[in-house]
Amino acid sequence: MDATALRARFEAVPYHATLGLRVEAIEAERVRVRLPYKDDNANPGQALHGGATASTIDAAGALAGWAVLGGAPGLETGTLDLSVNYLSAAIGEDIIATAEVLRRGKELVYSAVDVRTEAGKRIAIGLSTYRAFDVAANPLAGERQFAAPGPAATSATEMVQGARAFVMSPFMARLGIGVERAHGGAARLVMPCAADQRDADGALHEGALAALIDSSGALSAWSLVGLDMRFKASTVGIHVNFHGRMPGESVVACARTLRRNNEIFLNEVAIVAGVSRAVLASGAVTYRIVIP
Repeated sequence: MDATALRARFEAVPYHATLGLRVEAIEAERVRVRLPYKDDNANPGQALHGGATASTIDAAGALAGWAVLGGAPGLETGTLDLSVNYLSAAIGEDIIATAEVLRRGKELVYSAVDVRTEAGKRIAIGLSTYRAFDVAANPLAGERQFAAPGPAATSATEMVQGARAFVMSPFMARLGIGVERAHGGAARLVMPCAADQRDADGALHEGALAALIDSSGALSAWSLVGLDMRFKASTVGIHVNFHGRMPGESVVACARTLRRNNEIFLNEVAIVAGVSRAVLASGAVTYRIVIP
């Protein structure tokens, strides 16, 4: 698949179009993607939401994988693993993600993604592992499957003060994220499978799932101390494993804080399909809340 076709395919993905992602360059082992600033992708104060940054890194890593694979048909593809470290804030600015392929294996493409502003300020760095699996060439693959059940459903609905306001930032509100529980170091958030945040196969885009993991881990940390917007806070880093897709289903994110050490909160998150309860993604979120 040539660069023009890859660009058209990438920009036609519903979630990419929602974010406003644009392809600036496609080379054999390097791609460049721009996320133009718009309020819908931001927190109050025009600070780009960490979930939008993670989504851009995921998308750039996937595009690098596409470019290496040449758009080969008949493959089961998707991001397998995503790691993001946040280095600085982008305030009312475009960001540009450059993904460079580090290695291509038999079915995995490893890419490093560097995210900067137009002026060159580094915003985040990421590592993406993209998988392309030829099902037809592996007839025994269907027998080699195991999926652990997701977290058990709970009716607990405790809510720390201000929890629902947390998801009213433009980016989270546009994703339709809602809060069912946020108390005592545990949070449960829900997200619908809206048409404009799906991938090309009709499932929630992996970037949207990464954004939900980021938000869920953050709210779990806040639920221990109480939301107070006077406190400076930010995600330090996230690590996400993607387990599968479930076209058309809303999702539930279950987060809990495993450790607090002064300003640093270490959180784990599992995202399950709303109906089948299949695990779709799991991750770790390191979050910081600066309390005077």
